[in-house]
Amino acid sequence: MSKKILVAICGVLLSTGLAAADLKVGVVDLRKLVDQSAQSQKSQAELKKEFQPRENKLVNEQKELKKLEEKLEKDVAVMTEADKRKLEKDLIDRGREFKRAMDEMRQDYGLRANQEMAKIQKVVQEAIQTVAKEQTFDLILVDGVAFAKDSLNITDEVEKKLAGGIKK
Repeated sequence: MSKKILVAICGVLLSTGLAAADLKVGVVDLRKLVDQSAQSQKSQAELKKEFQPRENKLVNEQKELKKLEEKLEKDVAVMTEADKRKLEKDLIDRGREFKRAMDEMRQDYGLRANQEMAKIQKVVQEAIQTVAKEQTFDLILVDGVAFAKDSLNITDEVEKKLAGGIKK
């Protein structure tokens, strides 16, 4: 009985070894594909264009706050106590508003950047799948493997597919 089990186990092990020999594997540098793709460059430009007016407004507000601080320091000796308190209160209020607006812009930018990254990752994933199907790969690994021959790297092919548009 145990001989039959041993023969069956050996048969299974040998057959899986033969199946693994026919496995076609590729490796991609996902970070390079995402960071250097035309889609990523376009997305970064769009984000900059979208948030530049708000950033400019905040920079101008920061300059105004700096001027108010300098005015307070320079004129404190000649100001009445009421004027001094009013200017200090104005400075504190505007400083709070500036901080709130800055935090809001950072949150909005982070949200939009994440949305754009999700779109880019989807396009990159589609390109990887297209190349894998066209070149009949059985398995595509992301570059986080311990070792892979350069001949297994298909990043350049996927980059070309991204640049040319994905045609399934």
